[in-house]
Amino acid sequence: MRLILMRLLVMVPASLVLACGKKETSLEDVKSDLIKSISLASEAETFVRYISQGHSTYDFASGHLNSLLKEVNRSTQEISELSASPYLANAVNADRVQLSLLAAQIENVSRNLQDPNVLDQSEQQIDKIRTTLVQANSSL
Repeated sequence: MRLILMRLLVMVPASLVLACGKKETSLEDVKSDLIKSISLASEAETFVRYISQGHSTYDFASGHLNSLLKEVNRSTQEISELSASPYLANAVNADRVQLSLLAAQIENVSRNLQDPNVLDQSEQQIDKIRTTLVQANSSL
């Protein structure tokens, strides 16, 4: 009896730990995350264009880019924690990588708010990021 109790005391906590592992993400969740990422890229692209056209003050642009960067980083972290089936792994990885590239572009724009060449190049790069995300979503 004592041996059975000892085994139960060891097995129950181990079973709970194993059961609390990451739940595999669904196709709908991956598509939803990709759509959110597309939206973030679209917002960044539109805002960089807005800045380059001279429609924003330095302080507003800096603050908005900072908020956008925080949201992109939060989304990247959430996606990094997903557990995806092999079928969905490529889309999840593409989403994570493209969001990391988007964050780098937002940081670049933030450091170079008054450089038209950087703004133009970043807008083009963000367009490529958005296009890659759209293709990843379409492939599902």
